[in-house]
Amino acid sequence: MSSDFHNSSSSLEPFPLFIDSAPPNSANYFSSPMAMAAIQLLATSSSPHESHDASSYLRKPRVSVPAKVSNYLRLRYYRYEVTFGLYVMTPTEKVVFNSIVLCAFCALLYALFYGIEPFVVNSFCRVLYYATGSTSDAPRLCS
Repeated sequence: MSSDFHNSSSSLEPFPLFIDSAPPNSANYFSSPMAMAAIQLLATSSSPHESHDASSYLRKPRVSVPAKVSNYLRLRYYRYEVTFGLYVMTPTEKVVFNSIVLCAFCALLYALFYGIEPFVVNSFCRVLYYATGSTSDAPRLCS
């Protein structure tokens, strides 16, 4: 009886839990005649100025360097917006949020460039003192 319940409930699931329980044609996205016609149209269409030899189908269209850089920066900004949820904010909220992020980034860079040297020197002097018991080996550095 429980096996009958299991068999009948597996067909009522809103989505299959396992691949084995998926309907047989669920992975065949291109089975419809319209999809096949669209695929064939895309495969046979080419621009009029290209030659029809085999190498023309293998080459990718050339993209200029500024276009590549522009696309890369747009993709990075899109990922930033999606990651931090900026895409749901108004333009004013985006300006405020981006200002806060920019100020935090500048403070981090300032701390790295102007605060890292004293930190490293002080850490070296402390390690030297803990290892030898005095800072007489580097008096000029640790004064």
